[in-house]
Amino acid sequence: MSTKKHFKICRIFFRVFVVVAGAAALTACNGGKNQTNIELIQGMMDQPALKSQSWDSKRHAPEEMVPPAHTIPRGFKPYPYHDDLDMAAKKLINPYAGAKFKSTLVRGKNRFDIYCSPCHGLNAEGDGTVAKYMPIKPVNLLAANIQKLKDGYIYGVITDGYGVMQPYDTQIYKTSDRWAIVNYVRYLQNKAAKSKSTAK
Repeated sequence: MSTKKHFKICRIFFRVFVVVAGAAALTACNGGKNQTNIELIQGMMDQPALKSQSWDSKRHAPEEMVPPAHTIPRGFKPYPYHDDLDMAAKKLINPYAGAKFKSTLVRGKNRFDIYCSPCHGLNAEGDGTVAKYMPIKPVNLLAANIQKLKDGYIYGVITDGYGVMQPYDTQIYKTSDRWAIVNYVRYLQNKAAKSKSTAK
């Protein structure tokens, strides 16, 4: 038998062996009827869970990786008026303006009490629990000049911050929550105006 013919037969046997061994391996992975499969590569079927805020001294944990620059989640609309409050006042329209939905006010109060009241106070008068420790006092949101501001302007301040106030776009990341706060501030302003007129 020639060497060429010999190698050809060996290749055929090798291919048959690979096919039979592969079929046997796949069959072996099946635990049988109503039985759990045998996992040869566990990492593909039972992946390790990523735990946010876990600590890795080498800083190589995948859950701690920073997303690539300028990436955004699907369906997320970036805020287009960063550092331009005048444009925000002109272009942004409050989708809940004039609406007196109880659910919107309840949500606005909830978010306001958590994020805004520590500085601005529960009644938005600038007398929050931390205000006395601040060298520059928080704004009284019931003041006449604040009441004249457009809703889009207040929304922009919540998003980008203003003066010593830091941006809240990462904490209050839902646009509906920011608008709910704007509506709740308007509610507090109207409430204060009514109590003044009644007092007179």
